[in-house]
Amino acid sequence: MVTAIILAGGQGRRMGGANKALLRLGEQTFLERQLAAAASWSDEVVIVYNGAASTLLPAGCAHVSVVPDIYRGAGPLAGLHAGLAAASNEAAWVLGCDQPFADAAAARLLLEEMSGFECDAALPVLGDRVQPLHGVYRRKAHKIAERLLRQGERRLTALLDHISWRRVEEGIFAARGIHPSFASDVDTPEQHEEALDRYGREGGRKSDAISG
Repeated sequence: MVTAIILAGGQGRRMGGANKALLRLGEQTFLERQLAAAASWSDEVVIVYNGAASTLLPAGCAHVSVVPDIYRGAGPLAGLHAGLAAASNEAAWVLGCDQPFADAAAARLLLEEMSGFECDAALPVLGDRVQPLHGVYRRKAHKIAERLLRQGERRLTALLDHISWRRVEEGIFAARGIHPSFASDVDTPEQHEEALDRYGREGGRKSDAISG
């Protein structure tokens, strides 16, 4: 069993202060697309958000847990820590709310790659760049994250120096027919336009966003 964790914090400064979870792609918000992806694979969903849940969740999401950061104002590392601490399952698929093409098939592959190894995470490496979000982590990694947070660390990438993790290269995803856009994030209005353009070119095909 797997928990899906969506990090919905952040100030959205490069997006003019907009809550990126509520940006739209087609008829759905980014968050609605991610919840659909999570529902196709995971059996628990935890959203890390420091505001009122009523301002974020769409209707019919009573089954979704919303938890705040334990270490407020400490960035995405704090979000990952809070999500993992709240998870009931050993394995967790961790997403940033600004990833509109999240793909459960990619997450399933990551879990497969982690199985049988004594490692704390399996992370995509796309174009030689590691993607700490849209990764699969073992719940116990929250203890290491907490230690770093107590030391004043805020960078999510710093966690990778303190856990054992398995690289999953882009070619492995390609062999399964998984497009690397699953880990693409949207930080600026220009990137949002690019995502909208891609979505429009492909006719809003569900398979690119929430395949399972």
